[in-house]
Amino acid sequence: MHAKRCPVCGMDAADPALTAEHIGNVYHFCSAQCLENFSARPRLYVGKGAQKAEGRVVVKRREFSLDRPVPDAAALEAALMRMMGVKEVGISGTKVSVTYDLLEATAAQIEQALTMAGAGLGTGWSARLKRGWVNYTEETELENLAAGDAPCCNRPPHA
Repeated sequence: MHAKRCPVCGMDAADPALTAEHIGNVYHFCSAQCLENFSARPRLYVGKGAQKAEGRVVVKRREFSLDRPVPDAAALEAALMRMMGVKEVGISGTKVSVTYDLLEATAAQIEQALTMAGAGLGTGWSARLKRGWVNYTEETELENLAAGDAPCCNRPPHA
């Protein structure tokens, strides 16, 4: 079988169930996470001015507050490191710091992985507010990156 490359992370994509069509082309993905990212914003990954295709990396470092210390920090770290785009994980008590590439992983996906691994996210108003703000700013940044270099409303386009 001919190996196909995932447009999000560049890994081999062998699972025929993980595909998406965009402008008449079929793309194959190595994971559901990559498929989700591509489906949300395909212009980040393919086409003229695609940020990921041009080799761009958007490194983020976030700290997530948990409601209690995790009993098995090594298992939690391993679960997060299996995610596409996660570069580094640090766990100290109820704090989990994660360094990741925003074009391959989002804070919302990391929160979901934390929950699936049995780590409860902080439920206080400040922890919820911080998560909401981080998710909002990441969504805005991704939308701006996907929009590319469109001309401003009060300037003519570049020639």
